[in-house]
Amino acid sequence: MTGTAAWVSCVIAGITAGLTGLTYAELTSRYPKAGGAAHFCHMIHRNTFVTFLVIFFVGLSGVFSAATGARIIGNYALALLPGAPPMARDYLVPFVFVFLLGAIAMRGIVLSSAANTICTIIEFSGLLFIIIVGARFLGSVSYLDFAAAAAPYQDKPAELLAVSGASLAFYAFIGFEDLANLSEEVIHPERNVPLGIGLAVVGTTLIYCLVALVAVSVMAPAALAESQSPLIDVVRKAAPGFPLWIYTVVPVFAAFNTALLNLLMTSRLLYGMSRKGARFLPALFSYVHPTWRTPIVGVGVAVTVVIVLLLCFRDIKTLASGTSTFLLVVFILLHLALIRIKRNPAAAPAAFPVPLAIPVLGFLSCAGLLMRQEATALHAAATLGFVALIVYAVQRIIRGKVDIHPVD
Repeated sequence: MTGTAAWVSCVIAGITAGLTGLTYAELTSRYPKAGGAAHFCHMIHRNTFVTFLVIFFVGLSGVFSAATGARIIGNYALALLPGAPPMARDYLVPFVFVFLLGAIAMRGIVLSSAANTICTIIEFSGLLFIIIVGARFLGSVSYLDFAAAAAPYQDKPAELLAVSGASLAFYAFIGFEDLANLSEEVIHPERNVPLGIGLAVVGTTLIYCLVALVAVSVMAPAALAESQSPLIDVVRKAAPGFPLWIYTVVPVFAAFNTALLNLLMTSRLLYGMSRKGARFLPALFSYVHPTWRTPIVGVGVAVTVVIVLLLCFRDIKTLASGTSTFLLVVFILLHLALIRIKRNPAAAPAAFPVPLAIPVLGFLSCAGLLMRQEATALHAAATLGFVALIVYAVQRIIRGKVDIHPVD
């Protein structure tokens, strides 16, 4: 979409993620409880439908992202086996991957954190290797050549292409918000969760920009756009003779990392919003395994929905755009929530305060990226928002008005 200027979109996406991350940081320091965005909206907006909509969209973003990771793994795991049947790439490998994720998430946060740490080290090492071997190609192209974009983007204004590219690249940055859902399982969350969010956003922005610069230096953007496994193609050209099987493994671990975090987030979201005192979901979702101490019902529901998405969608771009769209709507509501509480003179001071300009700019940046999402993703979000309204109305009819009580 952006030609050799792909790094510009990464910067825009990184700035948007940074502003949103700072909003999350202050909200987490104020309300360090499982439930994340849904809990924040529950405490500030005091509107049951807004809270329900946030639960619905955050949950959808988690399962859409996990399905995206499963699709990526299906492509990369069999990239060096051209004779592999499509059934294995489209269904068998992704299904096995999702069930493995579910087993790890059910076993406990210690195992999940260990798996996350190992995946992060492998992913970082693989991206660092691409930066090193591709460094000699840097400077070989102009890095503001939007005209090098693949058709049909070549004739569109550069500023629109940059924002459109950022709206898709934003998928690579999401994940920092998952940390808020693990607040109850972090030591000193008022300090450590904001610190973790800040380091995550800054680190990923730097790494992704460097990888984008190297990738368009090694290969033409149009060739990258056509590739099903672009990292392998970049390494094949930048480091001839390097064992390519390694780069079928690195993206697998990277996608595994993202999907595991999203599965953890979704299960904790279902758990957090089904407990007594903030019960917007059936109490069944708050069931915790007596030995593993994990919300196994929430994990099982999340795995089931991911499998359904894999059966319905085969396009990675659709799943990734859907993830970004759902979260951008949620982020806009959170920026508005922080603006609201910061303007409330009776509100207690936060342990990690940010200037009022941060949520204001965050709202504007998220709204800008949302408007540049693809029409299919926006239509899907509108349709599912209408579905959420129907589900909420049915719940009100069955259960009556839900009482809202602050969760201690």
